[in-house]
Amino acid sequence: MQFWMKHVARVLAMGMATAVASLFIVGATWAVTPPSDPGSSLADKPNARWMQTRAEVTAADAHTPGEEAMFGGIQFVWIPPGTFMMGSLESEQDRISNKGHLNRLSNEAPRHRVTLTHELWIGKYEVTQSQWEAVMGSNPSCFIGDASLPVEQVSWNDVTGPNGFLDTLNHANPGTTFRLPTEAEWEYACRAGTTTRFYWGDDPSYSEIGAYAWYNGNSGGTTHPVGQKTPNAWGIYDMSGNVWEWCQDWYKVYSARPVLDPWKSSVSADRVPRGGSWVNNGRYCRSADRYGDHPDNRNYGIGVRLCISGSAR
Repeated sequence: MQFWMKHVARVLAMGMATAVASLFIVGATWAVTPPSDPGSSLADKPNARWMQTRAEVTAADAHTPGEEAMFGGIQFVWIPPGTFMMGSLESEQDRISNKGHLNRLSNEAPRHRVTLTHELWIGKYEVTQSQWEAVMGSNPSCFIGDASLPVEQVSWNDVTGPNGFLDTLNHANPGTTFRLPTEAEWEYACRAGTTTRFYWGDDPSYSEIGAYAWYNGNSGGTTHPVGQKTPNAWGIYDMSGNVWEWCQDWYKVYSARPVLDPWKSSVSADRVPRGGSWVNNGRYCRSADRYGDHPDNRNYGIGVRLCISGSAR
């Protein structure tokens, strides 16, 4: 870790333009900067990118993207630091503008470069009803009958507030700090190196979405057990569809400038859910899709996915 921090400092000393353009771990001989060409041969082939990413990790003591570990009874996947383009271009099909989104504000513009300097463990699955009940002693969900269904009807405040899910989980697991991902961390993990509309490709006719996501075209009007669809290139399931997932940030309009480890901490009216859900059409399952919702809101389309910063072990 000391080596890593020294290298980050050295890269940053070279100038922000260089730092955000690429981020390499010299000792491990790998890089996670996405291809500059949106039409890259790997951009719409997550399985190929998965194999390439794994092959690029050569250090014996390095974590591997997609490596799994269990913390607090929840399965996590390791993802590396890196740089990606966050948001969408005006030319993206079915892009949501700031004209409105589910009766809330939304704006995916401007597309901008984001660098995340830290490694991250992110939930392999959305938090399930059994996991929530094990921590909180009750299950608030609308759809019940299978403990592996994602928990829903949980507000941002239910998750993050005093004596809430995170507070209780962290108290029971000293030495590990569970939290919500920032919006940038969420999109980076969702894309898993891709630059297309979805993490499986652009899918202009929505002919492939059914293999990757539960949405209103295949959900049958309900949530489904986590992990039944094809994961993204880093082995993370249900980043599109099933239930929306709360992020840490307050909802804010993006800036065009390159940013380092962004977290929109200044107060606004809404927090940010990402990912789309079983009740939404396919456009809301795009990697860039975002909106703001009140932190007290509970409904049967919003759940949660957790993360842990750093090596965690």
